Amino acid sequence: MSVSARRPRVLAVLLGSWLLALAGFGIVVGARVIEAFLSGTDLLAVTLLAIGIALLFGYLNYRIGTRRLLSRLETIPLSAVRAPSLQASVDRLTRRMNVDRPDVYVARLGQPNAFALGRRTLVVDRSLVRLLTAAELEGVLAHEFAHLERSDGLIRTLALSVLQTVTTLVLASLLPLVAVVTIGCWGLSLMVGRPVRGPDSVGSGLRRGLVRIALGLSVAPILALQADSRRREYAADRRAVAVLDDPFAFARALEKIQRANESHRGVFRWIFPSRERRRNRTPLERALDSHPPTDERVARVREAATTDERGGRRRV
Repeated sequence: MSVSARRPRVLAVLLGSWLLALAGFGIVVGARVIEAFLSGTDLLAVTLLAIGIALLFGYLNYRIGTRRLLSRLETIPLSAVRAPSLQASVDRLTRRMNVDRPDVYVARLGQPNAFALGRRTLVVDRSLVRLLTAAELEGVLAHEFAHLERSDGLIRTLALSVLQTVTTLVLASLLPLVAVVTIGCWGLSLMVGRPVRGPDSVGSGLRRGLVRIALGLSVAPILALQADSRRREYAADRRAVAVLDDPFAFARALEKIQRANESHRGVFRWIFPSRERRRNRTPLERALDSHPPTDERVARVREAATTDERGGRRRV
């Protein structure tokens, strides 16, 4: 081997040795830091403190965010003169459900929909009042009342804040390990003459595994929250069925809203995607949905309403 050919190889070995030494130094420093942290700190107390701070900031964000969003929407308070049937539905649901009478606002949301905001606020799109009958609109309101009754918005905000904090702590511990392993594998690859990247590099499988773990830890909280959100949507539907005089009207309302939202784009199109789009979505896209498919919701509402009707249950 000529001198000119041997020189790159020597440089590769030297660089590999330096990377290995850097990885070793990282391991030593990391071990010392962990040892000092565990010996001088109560890990459980630190974790509980972090969760407590996360809950506090989550609650503040919930209160401030609610006010900020309401201020950005062009809303007007519900008027008994302009919408007497809507006012009557609100009064009736307030008596039947375990909630204080919410403040109801009418807004231009761009699509027919309604949503609960904060602890005692409901926002209804103007077009929804024109689209639905009084019984159908009461079904939609009952669903949103159920969210207020269960404090779903607050629970979701607090859960998101805690999960983000815990995930950050875990990733803060894992990412240095990923960096040290990656640097060490690069060093070994250079020393033995293998490529630094690709399937032929040293420790490629280990590095891919660690990266997947990190990505999984980042995505898992979101998937868990979205799954819980879909469960709460079903629960709110069941609660609406239990308090409505005509739960089948709620099923018709969901179908009307689905058709109306499929016909044009708007801020709630991600909640009511078209049937063609639903068929072409990947499992990950479905797992990231905050709302279950409308067809499934309608089927469950009709089934629950039929069961209640046959059982002759009194609505409370």
